[in-house]
Amino acid sequence: MKTSLSFKQKQLPRLSMQTWLPLLQCSLNELEKHLQVITNENPCIELKSGFEESNAQAGGSSAYGAFQNYVSNASSDQIEWLSISSMSLYEKLDEQIAAPLFPTPISQKIARQIIYYINNEGYFEGSIKEIAAQCDTDVHTVERVRQRFAHLEPAGIGAVDYKESFLFQLNEYELDDELSILLGAMIVQFDKMEKFIKHPRLGDAKHVLQHFKNPPALEYMEPDLQITPDLFVEFEAEKLNIRINHGFYPDLQVNMIDKHDNFAKQKFKEARELVNLLELRKATLYNVALVLIEKQYSFFMGGELKPMRLQDVADELGFNESTISRAISDKYIQTELGLFAFKDFFSNSIGEVSTSEIKHFLKRLVAGEVKDDPFSDKILHETIEERFGVKMVRRVIAKYRQELDIPSYKERKFLYKLELL
Repeated sequence: MKTSLSFKQKQLPRLSMQTWLPLLQCSLNELEKHLQVITNENPCIELKSGFEESNAQAGGSSAYGAFQNYVSNASSDQIEWLSISSMSLYEKLDEQIAAPLFPTPISQKIARQIIYYINNEGYFEGSIKEIAAQCDTDVHTVERVRQRFAHLEPAGIGAVDYKESFLFQLNEYELDDELSILLGAMIVQFDKMEKFIKHPRLGDAKHVLQHFKNPPALEYMEPDLQITPDLFVEFEAEKLNIRINHGFYPDLQVNMIDKHDNFAKQKFKEARELVNLLELRKATLYNVALVLIEKQYSFFMGGELKPMRLQDVADELGFNESTISRAISDKYIQTELGLFAFKDFFSNSIGEVSTSEIKHFLKRLVAGEVKDDPFSDKILHETIEERFGVKMVRRVIAKYRQELDIPSYKERKFLYKLELL
């Protein structure tokens, strides 16, 4: 492994680092676009799409076929998003800034300034005071205008948090006074939901709550983009095998346009260099994957990740740590255990235990907690220290929870109670 890499490494000074590093860092999804920019300035290069190439060679059954299957099998939610997304959230809001809700020029100006501070989830995250100064008015006027957003679509838009968003969304329902008052109280006192368990209208209230959207702009949020793996790691004859996703790599064809013109000679040289750099990119990712498998073999066999640093791989392959950092940026490996980012295999340690193993244990703890009495961060912290024999500060547990998308103790307690309603 090291012999072949050292040969490649010796070539690097003769190749263009200005071209090489961006090419190495670019994700597979963006690679063709990046190469197109380069080839547009070089008449000696012809670029063929990786989609087209793989489809032509495999009769439509390879990478392009998989992509077409993904599109044709899109869920109804994805199709609905495609139709809605023809008008963005901000366009939808802007078209509603008119009478009768916003009858005057100043109210419309304030409303449009409020829209500027609405994030992609639909929540208002600006400063009423700043907007008042920007619109040459007072804070009370700005807040009155913001409250009118309770009558805009999508319902709940412009609220400062989920509670206010739910109160805004109540305007969408024609409810009797008793149920309306109950729902208002439940929303305001979400963290004390047990107070309402014996209320005779609880079932009706729960039915309404289940239709609320959180976040309010949910249907306008872009779905996660499909990730294209750079490599596949598979078992073949009881051995782990690495396969490069050649099907999504564009094909570069180099042509000499004029043998006697110095400009053409230079461009031809750059074109051949680009082809070499593209192959070097593949070889680098392949060898990084080899080191990952060697050092994290237990993980691929169903175990836990071991502590590993970028420098460990850099030392193994003879590259700088910064080069390895570029190489793994936005790169993915498809395994039989699922799709993983290269960076997922790099785990810090606390003592002799990897942070990955601690996070996995934390996830299992929360999954098995008693819903009537979930674990506080203090209990989680003490249990993890005892289990692994390490010393940690409690705020690290909160950080790990957030990285794992695990709600806080109070949030989990509320969600569990909501399930029981």
